Amino acid sequence: MKRNVIMIAAGAIVVGSLGASAMAKTYQHNPQPNQQPTSFNYLHVDDDVPFGWEKQIRITSEQAQKLALGVQPGVIKEWKLDRAGKTLVYKAEIFHNYREIDVYVDAVTGEVWRENDPVRKQKTVKITVEEAKKIALSKVNGSIKKIKLDEDDGYYIYEVEVRTGNRQEAEMDISATTGEILSMEWDD
Repeated sequence: MKRNVIMIAAGAIVVGSLGASAMAKTYQHNPQPNQQPTSFNYLHVDDDVPFGWEKQIRITSEQAQKLALGVQPGVIKEWKLDRAGKTLVYKAEIFHNYREIDVYVDAVTGEVWRENDPVRKQKTVKITVEEAKKIALSKVNGSIKKIKLDEDDGYYIYEVEVRTGNRQEAEMDISATTGEILSMEWDD
């Protein structure tokens, strides 16, 4: 009898702790409408951020968090300083309604945008596909195998593959804003 009571008590403790864990996760991921979301205090600085970045930024991490949560409510799950092209940006991964949304804050100007923002795309993409093809072919003599406009941390680039007459392939990233060739690699 004592053994059954102990097993029932142990089972109740386990079930109770599982329920508390589930409630804690639900509370953490889904704040109530009138509840202020928590902020993320740890700022991860990405490897590609240049040395001396502290002197370049004008928007503090705390200001940027407020700006990000102003355009996308939720809970910041990841917070980092990164580069978008040549621009320093804070990147927030915000969890809201069971979805993760990336929000960027320019660390100098304070401009804020969500990933895949059509207004920002229209404003920043200045180079057409045809112009990007001409830029690529001016660097590598060949034919365009593939070209794609892609967003990388809020910065639009054309990913271009060129095949030469002797069947070599070059891959390059071209800024969709300036037309600058950002990187180029040859496939073996």
